[in-house]
Amino acid sequence: MNFDPTFDYGFSDLKKEDNLVCWKFGELVKTLFTLSSNADRQIEIMGAGIVTDEMAEDFDTYFTLSYKQFVDNKLIDETTTNKLKYLDNFFDERSGDKDPDFWDNTTLSTNNDWQNVRTQAKEILTLMGFENLDIDFKRTEKHEKSNEGQKLLIQTTRTRLIRKP
Repeated sequence: MNFDPTFDYGFSDLKKEDNLVCWKFGELVKTLFTLSSNADRQIEIMGAGIVTDEMAEDFDTYFTLSYKQFVDNKLIDETTTNKLKYLDNFFDERSGDKDPDFWDNTTLSTNNDWQNVRTQAKEILTLMGFENLDIDFKRTEKHEKSNEGQKLLIQTTRTRLIRKP
């Protein structure tokens, strides 16, 4: 299967299996770029919410639920799969109440485990041959004004992979 990381498969016919697999794989790669970024960039990319939880959920959605398709379509090899499984296990070992500090947004830049996640994600991107890419995003937000100030009603973020200059 051919995967073009800069093509937006979200605009393709996702009823076609190849397009759907490529879209999910692209989302995994974007998630890895987010995970590999420094804390400020992670917060910038993810936007409102609990960034730590959201990044882990995205990884779970796009890796854990789909990795067999990626292997079957030769998008990832055994070495990459094992590294991704190790990262998945790293998150699982900290899930729930096992490590509340890991899930605290305020420690995202100082927690050594998050630095470990960044390092693992960078290594995986290099193994996949995507170190020459970066992530770009556009965000739209709708707010409501009230006596208490502005309240965020909805936030949408569209991400894409781009080649580094």
